[in-house]
Amino acid sequence: MKIALLLSIITAALATTNAIRLHYNSSDTIHTLTNSSYPSHNIFISGGSTLQLLNGASITAPSSVDDGESAVRIDDATFIAVNGSIVGGADFGGIGVTISSSRDDTAEASFGTGMAVYGGDAARNKTTQGGDAVQVIHAGSKATFDGGTIVAGKGCSQEVCGVSYNGNAIKVIMGEVIVKGGMFDGDFYNLQGSILIYGCVEVRDGRIKGVLSDGSAIDVAYVGEEEQLEIVYDESVCPAAVPTIDDPTSGIESVRSFTLVLVSITTVSLAMAVCCL
Repeated sequence: MKIALLLSIITAALATTNAIRLHYNSSDTIHTLTNSSYPSHNIFISGGSTLQLLNGASITAPSSVDDGESAVRIDDATFIAVNGSIVGGADFGGIGVTISSSRDDTAEASFGTGMAVYGGDAARNKTTQGGDAVQVIHAGSKATFDGGTIVAGKGCSQEVCGVSYNGNAIKVIMGEVIVKGGMFDGDFYNLQGSILIYGCVEVRDGRIKGVLSDGSAIDVAYVGEEEQLEIVYDESVCPAAVPTIDDPTSGIESVRSFTLVLVSITTVSLAMAVCCL
């Protein structure tokens, strides 16, 4: 028992020791992460700097909250996530990306079609709550989704955990979120911010359903005041309506009329044939 406990402590210490923090806080240049894997990393972007994630670069946070709760944290800076993956810390339900800003500054993150962001899953010995994929926490903070895959962390699935909860795909404490495209697995939680959604979308019975402007289907739960959720309706991406027999523009009536004419002609022809035998 003591040996097992000692091994557990050593393993946790090694995990913390092996964790790597990368800080980008220079606004003089645009920093880039590309073609690389960053396991057990926490990335911090601050001080007006800009960081790009390109060409399949992957960031996975450590399995310890001691090194930061988010795989990527943006403070008064800009993050351009074009192509790659980000995974929140496993076991403790780590957050994928956090966007934060001070009172007189702004922070912004954008997510392209080649991105995948995952909240960390929960483990019974640390937490039962899955991590949020992306969270926006201050008034000057903004996240824009042009595409990508955004997946909430899963709550503890073991029976001994009792009640557990998944994280959110998007969590807004304050600030702004714009959704134009992407695939979302998890709730949209909105406390005091605003969420703007582009597409052929409606909000009904607490769910956001429809097709986003990039053509992706969306069906997620919305937790928050509907007054803080705005839909920019885009009819061009609405699914084509299936014509019905009562639709005068569907052409079905003309087909039926044409069929009746053929039947009539056939009947007359048969009558003439009988007459002339």
